[in-house]
Parts: sequence; structure tokens; C-alpha cells
Amino acid sequence: MADGETDSTQGTLKAPLSLNNFTSVGWLEFSHLDKLVVNGGGILDGQGAEAWNLTTCPGRKNCKNLPLSMRFCKISNAKIANLTLLDSKGFHMSIQRSSNINVRNLNISAPKNSHNTDGIHSSGSNNIDLATLTIGTGDDCISIGQGNTNVSISNVACGPGHGISIGSLGKYKNEKNVVGVNVRNCTISGMSNGIRIKTWPGAPPSEASNITFEDIIIQNVSNAIIIDQEYCPGHHCNNEPSGVKIHNVTYRRIRGTSNKAVAVNFMCSQLVPCENVTLHDINLEFVSNPGSLGITSSHIQNNSSLVQNVTSSCLNVKGMALGIQKPATCL
Repeated sequence: MADGETDSTQGTLKAPLSLNNFTSVGWLEFSHLDKLVVNGGGILDGQGAEAWNLTTCPGRKNCKNLPLSMRFCKISNAKIANLTLLDSKGFHMSIQRSSNINVRNLNISAPKNSHNTDGIHSSGSNNIDLATLTIGTGDDCISIGQGNTNVSISNVACGPGHGISIGSLGKYKNEKNVVGVNVRNCTISGMSNGIRIKTWPGAPPSEASNITFEDIIIQNVSNAIIIDQEYCPGHHCNNEPSGVKIHNVTYRRIRGTSNKAVAVNFMCSQLVPCENVTLHDINLEFVSNPGSLGITSSHIQNNSSLVQNVTSSCLNVKGMALGIQKPATCL
């Protein structure tokens, strides 16, 4: 395609089933373009079900990712809108080393047991605007990787999956800083995580700063608010503290329900503690998962011993709390 062209996707386009048919990291790739427009209301079916169990080392640093459905690399001034992405083998969409990217009105869907099928992943990019999205996958709805600056995420319905994440960071050497991420007016439902910042243990030095989460509704989520600087999903990591410095992070008007007692969990690095973390008007209630225990909601209402109060946990973090604080703050 040439600069300034429009790709109109209509009907249903299906990816090859066999991994042998992929010669690069992505199924549909756009690179080195300016003023690109991709829309049309079509469906992109990654046909990933047979591939999800083929990865042999999930969670390890040296894993080779499965092919992603859409890759945008070295793109400037692009608009991507009105598409449905289904069942990608790997990430559904990746934005890499690009600038001024506007993404609107996407529906991204894969089963919750589809490993490493992030909805949208961005790395090494600036001025990224993601809005009005419905995403439910087996991994992060949106993941913001290294080297991103000035990212806006708004009006996202997220679930199932692993929530909205900054990271993981520090997986590789010489990663660039993440600066300026605003996540607002989102609903996160039935997830293993809500709003999360995650870095690998033993990560080389970098920074993540000027990050704001505001006006977020969290419904029945396990880790509602979490900074995890011991992120090691495959349990094959060293015990060294992370070198990623996290600072100037604000959580404002976060409300909803946690299905774990620890609703706010800051596990920051001993080497470079988190600084200037602000909690402002946090209101999270505990909600159990009675069905998994054979317990009905009426049992809970009639037995106070089955109801827990949410709590906070803080490790190597400095900050302040303002306004409503439920759970009680540990800052």
C-alpha cells in the first residue's frame, strides 16, 4: 500500500490454520506508511484454537510468540476503526514504533483459556489513542509495553482476561521508558486482574512514570489494583529485584468489587521503590464467588463469617491517599 491509502475490510477474512503458512510474526502487516486508514466493518478470524496449546513454554522470557493477527509497524497518522477480531493465534493487534495512531470501535474476542492473546499491545510508540473498544481475551485486554509515550485509553469494556496492564516491563535489556499513560472511563469485569503495572524481577534499569487510572469500574476482579514488580508467570525467574523505577502514578475514582480480600496490592521493588503513588477516592467492596464453593448468596447474607473486608498491602512504596479509602490505605 502507498501512503494515504485506505484499506476497507468487509465480510469475513480467515487466517491460515497451519503455523507453517506464516513467514513473519503477523498475519496482516502494515509497515512504513503515513496517513493509513483501515476500517469497513469486517471480521478478521485468526482461527487460533488449534494453535493455543502449541506453545511449550508459556510465561518464560525466551518464549517465541504465536503469530499475531494485525501488526502495524513504523506507521504514522493512522486511523483504525470498525473491525471485529476473533480468536487470534497470538496478540490480536500490535502497534510498534509508530506515532499518532487512532483506534476506535473494535470488538476483540477470544476464549479466556487462550494464552497470550492480548487484545491490543503497543510498544515503542507515541501519541496512541485507543477508545470505544470491547475486548475479552485470554490475556490482557490492552498491554502497554516499553518505549511508549503519551497513550490514551478510554471507554473500554474489558473482560474476560487479565485486565488493562502497563507492561510487562524489563523483559529485555535496553528497554526504553514508559511516560504518560492515561486510562479512564473503563469497565473491567470478571478478570484475574483489574488495573495493573507489571515488571519482571531482575529487570535492567528503566522507568514507568506519569500514569493515571481514573473513573474505572471494577466488577468481580481478583487483583483490582496491583503493582507487581515480581511478575513471573512461568515461575522460572531469578530472585533479583526489578530495576524498573515506577513513579508518579495516580488512581482516581476507582470503584467496584474485588473477589480477593487484598483489593489494593503494591509489590514494588526493593532496589528502586515506587514513589509518588496517589490513591484518590477508592471504593472497593468484597464479593465472593459463592457458586464455586457451593454457597448461595442467601447463605452469605445470613452468615457474617462468610463476608470479608477488603484490605490493602504495601511493599516498598511511598505515596499518599486522599478522599474515600476503601479498603483502608496502607500508604
